[in-house]
Amino acid sequence: MSKKLRNMEEFSAATGLSRPTVSKYFNDPQSVRASTRAKIEQALERFDYRPSFLATNQNRRNPKTVGIVVPYFTDPFYAEIIRHIENSCRDAGHRTLVQSSHGDAETEIECIEMMRSLNIGGLILSPLGAASDAVLIRKLGREVPLLLFDSYVEGSFSFLSSDHVQGMRLITEYLCESGSPPCFIAMPKVNSTAAERLEGYNRAMCAKGQQPMVIENPYSDWNFERQGRDIARDRFAQGGFPSTTVLCASDRCAFGVIAAASERGLTVGASSESDLRVAGNDNYPISEFINPSLTTVAQDYEKLSQKAVEIILDRMEREVGAEFSGSQTRLPLRLIRRASA
Repeated sequence: MSKKLRNMEEFSAATGLSRPTVSKYFNDPQSVRASTRAKIEQALERFDYRPSFLATNQNRRNPKTVGIVVPYFTDPFYAEIIRHIENSCRDAGHRTLVQSSHGDAETEIECIEMMRSLNIGGLILSPLGAASDAVLIRKLGREVPLLLFDSYVEGSFSFLSSDHVQGMRLITEYLCESGSPPCFIAMPKVNSTAAERLEGYNRAMCAKGQQPMVIENPYSDWNFERQGRDIARDRFAQGGFPSTTVLCASDRCAFGVIAAASERGLTVGASSESDLRVAGNDNYPISEFINPSLTTVAQDYEKLSQKAVEIILDRMEREVGAEFSGSQTRLPLRLIRRASA
């Protein structure tokens, strides 16, 4: 049985090499001579030792680690974004550390403080918005390269998002032109995108000469499917929606509306014989496979993620420790026509 070594000092002593040489190898195996590399690799086969990633990273002058903080791991949007960011970072020779605030302001503070305590190279943060600690986030932005993603807080930060106003305008115009003007189930005010999507709907309805029909969302959590179902149940109990077309601020909310319609024996679809048209926003991976498949506007997960990594790695190289200048980038959404509308 190979002897287990507890730390790099013990491994260095076992190999007969200096600790800086061993550390240099673990940072970049090609940075040491071939004979030295062979000696270390022979020792790795003999001894039970692997360096602590966090401990090694803490000692790096230019850490190859990108932190990610999102509101919810389980939200399909953030799950896809994390997947793509991790892949892009890995391709660029970086690793990621991921935390979730679970939609809670105090937990978000804990996540940020943990990232501050680690020697990360940069941070991609999707904040809660108005509920976030803007003072703490500004302090963080002065310490490490920081990119706010999808949702923002006031301040001179670099910011990347989809253009939610444009996306909501796109689908509202389509629904007005293809059938009855849509009423709109808003998002709860969990982050800044809720206000942007509402603004896009209102602008588009007014541009079409229509009166906006906004159904306020009374909830404050992230269980959007339940919210859509319960709002629809309540509307059906009161005689129905103000329109036969229901536009939801997110696909997840639309899933709930379709479930409530099914409970009532109502048909959802683009056909003139259907009782209701339903559309969403986001184009989650599952949206194509529900019944009926969901008409929506698509955020480009891959492009958003690639752009986020491009921005943060550029900042890490050029502006380590400097607060960002406040540049904003918004990527367009595209309309996806499916069976539900």
